[in-house]
Amino acid sequence: MKIVITEKQAEKLFGEKIECKKCEHSWTKKKNEKHPYLCHMCGWDNKTNKYNDEELFNFWKKETKKK
Repeated sequence: MKIVITEKQAEKLFGEKIECKKCEHSWTKKKNEKHPYLCHMCGWDNKTNKYNDEELFNFWKKETKKK
């Protein structure tokens, strides 16, 4: 018997994708990331259930320096 699931269902089952509880932005969890549950769009930390503006600022500061 074969079971066919969608890509979105597979991501939920295998835990690779994280979806922000506030803005619904989603991303793939990276192993070596300092804050893997932090939404880089709105700053919501899905693990602590709080906004983390400081880490969001640090992320974008680092990202803009790369370009």
